[in-house]
Amino acid sequence: MEPIPGGRAAVRRARQGGNGSRRRQRARRWLRVTAITTGATLVAGCGAGYLYYQHLNGNIRSGTKNLTDEQGARTAPNAKGQTPLNILMIGTDSRGTSENVALGGSADEASRPGLADVQMLLHVSADRSNASMISIPRDTMVDIPACRDEKGTKYPAVKHTAINEALARGGPGCVVGTWISLTGLDIDHYMVVDFGGVVRMADAVGGVPVCVDRNMYDRYRPGHGGTGLKLPKGTTRVTGENALKWLRTRDAWGSDLGRTKAQHMYLSSMIRELKSGGRLTDPGQLMTLAEAATKSLTVDKPLADLKAIYDLGTDLRGVPTERTTTLTVPVIADPANPTAKLLLKQTEVKQIWRMLLADTPLDGKGAAAGQASAAPSPSPSPVASDGGTAPARSTIAVSVQNSSGTEGRASEVRSALTAAGFAKASLTGNGTARDTTRLAYGAGHRAEAQAVAAALNLPADALVESGTSRTLSLSIGRDWTAGTAFTPAAAPTALPKSVDAETSDDDESCMEVVPQGGLYTY
Repeated sequence: MEPIPGGRAAVRRARQGGNGSRRRQRARRWLRVTAITTGATLVAGCGAGYLYYQHLNGNIRSGTKNLTDEQGARTAPNAKGQTPLNILMIGTDSRGTSENVALGGSADEASRPGLADVQMLLHVSADRSNASMISIPRDTMVDIPACRDEKGTKYPAVKHTAINEALARGGPGCVVGTWISLTGLDIDHYMVVDFGGVVRMADAVGGVPVCVDRNMYDRYRPGHGGTGLKLPKGTTRVTGENALKWLRTRDAWGSDLGRTKAQHMYLSSMIRELKSGGRLTDPGQLMTLAEAATKSLTVDKPLADLKAIYDLGTDLRGVPTERTTTLTVPVIADPANPTAKLLLKQTEVKQIWRMLLADTPLDGKGAAAGQASAAPSPSPSPVASDGGTAPARSTIAVSVQNSSGTEGRASEVRSALTAAGFAKASLTGNGTARDTTRLAYGAGHRAEAQAVAAALNLPADALVESGTSRTLSLSIGRDWTAGTAFTPAAAPTALPKSVDAETSDDDESCMEVVPQGGLYTY
């Protein structure tokens, strides 16, 4: 054997070099294997993530946002180009599934269209610094506009009807149209939850703390209702079916107004629960919530995507609970049925809608986010009732009446209408003085009224359906004493004094149980 030059030291170096080479080769092989394995895992993970995303999207049910011809006004963007969000939240008593029949009873009502027993407008300010939840009790009598359901079936407009019946007259899109008609506001989205959805969401959150001021028992009595909810005095974390019972209880609170207050307490408590304990940042809890939410909600089509819901949730998550106001609109007993039905206090309710349109915080903290554009937006551009082209101005008949107390106002406005192409504008002399300008239109002629309103810069809440006449009737009020373009008064800066408003950070108040003849306590 020929010796290796350099002796033993050279031999050691040669051996070490060979071993190092082999180690480097093995390392490269392991790197390749690791890279391939990691890549495969990532691909598989992405595939699984995509499939799960599609699964959650598949859970979401959706429908058309507005199934009426009603059109609301939008708040002008603030200095940063931001606009508020208006989301209509609807709770239905539908027994359309076996799950809902089991939870709500009344199996004989399984084929009945659901009623919207919970209706609440969530308004989120343009800068996302504050929010409001405004309820209308289910037995409030309103005018429900003409509607068509998703299949095209038409439902005529009805007068003086309980607002909860709007859902049965075409679906959520008809409820949206009813709220647009009532408020004059554009609605961005709707969310509907049924009995089963309430149960799933309560369990996903881990229960919702609620409080009563004494031992309460909402006993079920044949012919009188009752949920069977039984709670001890103080705070209890309600889950599942008990959460649903809390939202449905009415008699133990004394009235339907008490029920809306209990619903506000529940939602405020749920908001606090979601924001506490890292539920919205923990992946496991977030998946549980996503699964429950997507199975529980029916939304309008633009919102029927997990990303859209997530983006909306991100907007809502930033609103502080101490800046989230809850309230029920002012109502009075309906003289026609004072024990069961309610009417809106129109002057006070319109004050609330004007504050929302101006994006004025309802908690009284700070100025309107869109203060530079605080005046109500004009009526939206007209659209024909069949969705086609708007009516020609030359075909629209409108009579102009002076009810302002200022001489010559009717002639001045009529001349402006004629110059704008309304060749059929006419005068009807002076009328009884009125505080606000009103444009009345007959059934089926809202598009014509919107055309006149747009030309004169009238706000949406100036339009009122009345009778069936083809001729519109414009009554100029004391709020328009000069000029041919209506200039709205500044929006109010505070809620009506009769409104009982609270904020969602209140975790100490309890619902007052109202014993009636010894009932509802134990």
